[in-house]
Amino acid sequence: MARRMKGEAAHGVEVAVTPMLDMTFQLLFFFLLNYHPSALEGQMNMALPTDKQEAKADKLENVTTGSDEKDDTLPADLTVQVKTQNDGYNNGGISQLTLVGRDGPKDVRDLDGLLKELQAAKEGGNLTNKEDIKIQGDSRLNWGAVVKVMDVCTKAGFRPGFAPPPDRGVGQQ
Repeated sequence: MARRMKGEAAHGVEVAVTPMLDMTFQLLFFFLLNYHPSALEGQMNMALPTDKQEAKADKLENVTTGSDEKDDTLPADLTVQVKTQNDGYNNGGISQLTLVGRDGPKDVRDLDGLLKELQAAKEGGNLTNKEDIKIQGDSRLNWGAVVKVMDVCTKAGFRPGFAPPPDRGVGQQ
């Protein structure tokens, strides 16, 4: 039986970690330099109020405290009101869609129905502003639901903007 000398390794194989780390950092650096995010990623075409309209809205908010005050900060003839579900399971989802125009409120069944109603309203001649539309959602509405409604409005040829939620300041925790 051969005797081992002190300090001699039991196996003759050593793993060289330094070259592997060097290669890993080179690959990481390569991918970081060559990553180019999409220019349109995260951009949404919306109608936002101008500074003058925003100042007018701030004055209205300071004067009135009721939520039944008409919001005229954006010059839109149509408003899509979105109600949320609060059943403990589907909180924040869409439960009711209402299209409010000059003819009064009209309940819409789903997003496909909203698209048809918006296209019909755009083709009809009773709108003075055929570009802008307001979205008014409950304060507990999920952002994903808002984006779905925005997509439908954009698909119909409108530029969506936002109206303050009708339940602003009520029941928020």
